[in-house]
Formats: sequence, C-alpha cells, structure tokens
Amino acid sequence: MPRLLLLLALIAVSSACSSESDDPFGGGDGDGTQPLDGELLFVEPQPDGNRFACAHCHAVDEPAGDGIRRPGHSLRDAVNRPTFKNGQLTELIDAVNVCRTEWMAAPAFEAEDPIWVALLEYLDSIAPAGPGEELEFAIAQPPADTSGGDPEAGQALFNESCIICHARDGAGTERAPRITGLGLGTDYIATRIRTSGLEDSVVYDELTGGRMPFWAADRLTDAEVLDLVAYVNQSDAPEGGDGNGDGPGDGGGDGEMRTCDATHPSVGQIAVLTERFHDVGGTATIVDDCTIRIDDFTFDGLGIDVQIYGGLGGNYVAGFSMSGDIRRSTPYQGETLTVQLPESMTLDDLDGISVWCVPAAADFGNGTFMAP
Repeated sequence: MPRLLLLLALIAVSSACSSESDDPFGGGDGDGTQPLDGELLFVEPQPDGNRFACAHCHAVDEPAGDGIRRPGHSLRDAVNRPTFKNGQLTELIDAVNVCRTEWMAAPAFEAEDPIWVALLEYLDSIAPAGPGEELEFAIAQPPADTSGGDPEAGQALFNESCIICHARDGAGTERAPRITGLGLGTDYIATRIRTSGLEDSVVYDELTGGRMPFWAADRLTDAEVLDLVAYVNQSDAPEGGDGNGDGPGDGGGDGEMRTCDATHPSVGQIAVLTERFHDVGGTATIVDDCTIRIDDFTFDGLGIDVQIYGGLGGNYVAGFSMSGDIRRSTPYQGETLTVQLPESMTLDDLDGISVWCVPAAADFGNGTFMAP
C-alpha cells in the first residue's frame, strides 16, 4: 500500500501521535533543524492547533484509498484551482488559513512559515499538470422533518464517514466525543451535521458554532442525513471509545483550595454562562483574588476533555485551565463548582470564563465578568 494511503487509513482508527523518527516538524518545533515532511504535515495535527489534521477533512483523491468519505473535497489539484471557498478567495494560503483558524484553532500561516512552505511543496508535488477544477458546494439547512431515516443504513454510512473523528459506531476519539447511545435529539443531530462551524466565520454563512466541520449538500444528501440522524439518536450505547469517559466531576479544585486575599477590583464580579452546547449554564462569581465559584451549574457531562478555562476578550484558545477534566456519566444539575487560577496567573489574565473542550478547542458555554 502506498505510504500516504497507509497513513490515511491509520488516522481513522488511531491517535495522531508520531514517533520521533517520523516527526514532521523537524525535531518537534519546526525550527528547521531537519527538513519538514509536507506529506506527514498533511496527515498529522499541527503543534499550534487542536487534534484535527488536513487529512481528517480532505483526502488526496476520491474515492479515498481508506474508503472514508470526508466533509471536504479532495486536494489533488488544489494548487491549480482558480478560486476557493465558492469563489470568495483566490489564494490557496487564504483558503488554508480559514481551515487553520476556524477548524483547527491555530493561527494563520504567513507566506514564509516553514510549515506552510512544506505543505505547499507537498501539494504541488501531487498536483497534475493543467488547471484545477473550480469547486462549488451548497451549505444546506437541516431537513424540516428529521424523522423517517433508516438506522441500519445510517450505521453503515456513519462508519464510512463520521468514523474518522467519532470512531466506529460513534464510540468517541481524542478528536470528537461519543455521540451514539445518548438520545441527543433528531433536530440537534441534523443541525450539527449541516451547520456546525464558527458562527463568525469569514467565508461561511449561517453556521451554528463548534469545531466540527459541516457537511454540505454535495457531500451528504438529505436522505443520508436522515439515516445518520436515525442511527445516532438511538439509545443503545456503543462499546469502547475514549471520548466520553467519566471525568473527576469535582470542578477541578473543590478539594485542596488555596487561601487568597480579596483585594483585586474584579472581586465580586459575576459572569452568566451562555449555553452553546451540552446544556451548559450557571453563574460564576469571583470570590477572591484566586477563586471563582460557579453556582447553579448545569452541564450534560459529555465531551472529550472538558475543563473550566479563563481567558481575555473571549479568546480561550490562548486561555488557561482552572480545573481538571469535569466530564462524568451523570449530568450536573444546578450544582456548585469552585475553581482556582493557577498560581502563575492573576485576575488580570481573565475577563471571562468558559466550559472548554480542550482537544477540539471548542467552547461549550461562556460568560464575561461584569459588576453585579
């Protein structure tokens, strides 16, 4: 089997960690001490983003050698395409940077960035001669009626598409949580399939939040969406998977708590958590110079590795954790969590709080601190 096809098959069922000898970043830091491997950069998560890699959403050819259908188009002739993102962009680096910033939670490439140069060289090396195909796709709203799908057909389709992030039968991976056997609701599932993605996307309209890529109408038909909905919405949980294990469920700090002064001007401010996903809610109060209490906390307990994060200006990608993993098998229903800032941080380092899915860099719910 060619090397690239083997790698694409492996990422569907394993983590994206590489050995030192296969390190695509030249010693792990991209400093040029070793040549960067553009092919591995295509299939490996990049060090400044989340767990997503280019190859999770794009194959080189279709049908793909690993048999998996992906939400994005193939990239064989990407360097030769006249436009990108439905004609909105004319430079490949700008299209890649949409993926970087909106899906991979990474900063945009500069033209001279060594990782970008290596990726571009790889994409150029696989491209055929001549102009590439100008692609168009339609972002579709979910079907108005989400009933009537075939769960058996949906399971087969799931394991030929969604498997790459959610694992076989939806058991969950380090990229995406377990989603089957939870009774998530047909309308919710259909909405996530069709319109997941950052609400403030620079190129896509009417997305509804999250890091999961949406499936456009030319990648999944409405009939296929209904089959997926019917399968995912079943109540029988799959075996295995590591996307929804029990977390400590203690708010990451209710045990050993430091004693801090209450001198900072932010003490007493509150933040009302606004739900984005997973039934997140509650009111956070800054108790003293290092302690935040969340009252009436609600959260369904699901995710990959979910922690309480602090950040500035709504930027939790650059934020910091104030808890351990708070996932658990039973929902939080009006409970109280108490968390503390790391000793290296002060209240000057945050103006908001988030229930943050760390591997995906996804915000499940957040609030900005304000005077009561």
